[in-house]
Formats: sequence, structure tokens, C-alpha cells
Amino acid sequence: MVRAARHLQREEDETGQRLDIPVPPKYASADFLKASYWSHRGKLDVPKERFISYPDASPDSDPTLLLGWAGWDHKDQVQALVNVINDRTEQAGWDTPRLTPLIAGIQELMPRVRQWHGEHDEEWGGNPAEEYQAYLDEQRGKHGLSADDLTAWRPEKKTRGRAKKTD
Repeated sequence: MVRAARHLQREEDETGQRLDIPVPPKYASADFLKASYWSHRGKLDVPKERFISYPDASPDSDPTLLLGWAGWDHKDQVQALVNVINDRTEQAGWDTPRLTPLIAGIQELMPRVRQWHGEHDEEWGGNPAEEYQAYLDEQRGKHGLSADDLTAWRPEKKTRGRAKKTD
């Protein structure tokens, strides 16, 4: 349902026609990988968000959750992911499985970057959408990932509770 609503939202944005898009459901604790994420966030609706979380993106030496500011536009969000990918690659030698969710994050943001930042920007000194697309294509090629691989990526399911004792 969420993907269908996203598709409708993108169609509405592109055509300018008002579509009947269903309101997304409220979040519940089961929607989060860790209870601590839910306890920090609560039942806030998306417009009230203050932070963007990047789970499992912190440096190996720092176990705290990496956060970004929700006020960033899509171009800034992609730049943050580019910075994290470059840092983790150069400083920690992260491999493809660890970088895949970050690269998938860029791909997910690209439709909005193309929509809002798809023209030449004097301050930027170029076209942000074209530059970020080139970076995404480079990372996909370097790591042998297709667009479908990135779209299909999901976080690893973590088991909850105690391990069963063996006698």
C-alpha cells in the first residue's frame, strides 16, 4: 500500500492533477527494528519528524544511531549519504553488503532530486541530479548492484528474545 501511495504521489506531483491518495497508516512499535527507535520517535506523523535515522551507518567505533536533520532537502539527504558512503569506504573499508542500504537510500531519493534539483544550479556549479545520478551509477557498477537489487533490499530480520537453551 505504501508503494502504491508513493506512486500516486509522484504521479500527482508530475501531472498536477489532484488524486485520491490514501492517508498512510500511523506507525506502531512493530514497524521499527529496535524498541529504542520507537521510544525516541513515538507516534509522530511524518511532518512532525525532526530527525532522519541511518541505522547501522555509524562508524564501527561508535555504536550510537547516526542521525540527520529532517529539514534537509532531498539533495542534502543524498549528499549526507554520499559522505557516509565515502567515509565508510575510505576509512573503514566497508564491503558491498554494508554499503548496499546506503546506496539504496540514494536510489530511493533520486526521483525527488531529479524533480526539485534537475536543472543547472549556479550556486552548485552544475546539475545536482545529474551529478548524483552519476555517483549512484558509479557505486552500482563498483558493487555489482542493479537498480532492482537496490529496490528489493530490506533490512535483515533480527530475532527477538532469548536464545533457546540446549540440554
